[in-house]
Amino acid sequence: MTTADISTVFLDLDDTICRHPRSTADRLADAFNAAGVNPFFDVTDFRRWLAQVSADTRLELREKCFARIADEQGRDPADALAVARTYEDPDPTSVEFLPGAESALDRLGATHDLALVTNGGRETQTAKLEALDIADHFGALTFAGSDHAVKPDPQPFEYTLSAMGVSADETVHVGNSLRADVAGAHAAGLQSVWLEEREMAGAHDPHHTIASMHDLHEPPWM
Repeated sequence: MTTADISTVFLDLDDTICRHPRSTADRLADAFNAAGVNPFFDVTDFRRWLAQVSADTRLELREKCFARIADEQGRDPADALAVARTYEDPDPTSVEFLPGAESALDRLGATHDLALVTNGGRETQTAKLEALDIADHFGALTFAGSDHAVKPDPQPFEYTLSAMGVSADETVHVGNSLRADVAGAHAAGLQSVWLEEREMAGAHDPHHTIASMHDLHEPPWM
């Protein structure tokens, strides 16, 4: 099967389709300030560990991520816990589309079957979908980390393939994270489209790279 035979597109949600008006970097800076701790890591570190830990709650997930970062940097674990507990989760209903994302969904939906594969709790991610009014674009909704293993584990991708009744070789996944989206898609045998961020390709090289969601108006695998 060639890239022209792609019938189905999986998409990530956060920082692929939507984002919050205030960035994660802003909220992290506020958390360091509120905790009275000098910043010792940034969003890149946070995202790196998000793909490697799992937890039952968002607070527990932050505590584990920040504690791992503190450990690798030789920092006091109490500082990590303080920052995790002062970090304020954003209102899931305050999301906005990334430039080009809304029209990309319409464009892709006219020619491909769509499914969502997102890390995050079902309640939180559903609230975002409802705020954006896009849930009906997708034939399947997979909430990794809530109902399934967290990406990059292949399990949420494999579940979604089964739910959509398609094979991996006719499916491509679009996401912004090399570690979660690209690596996870490859582990499940899917092609990958990376929405380019500041992290560099290397260990996980995507099949296709786009600079913005506007680029999906003419899918790169066509």
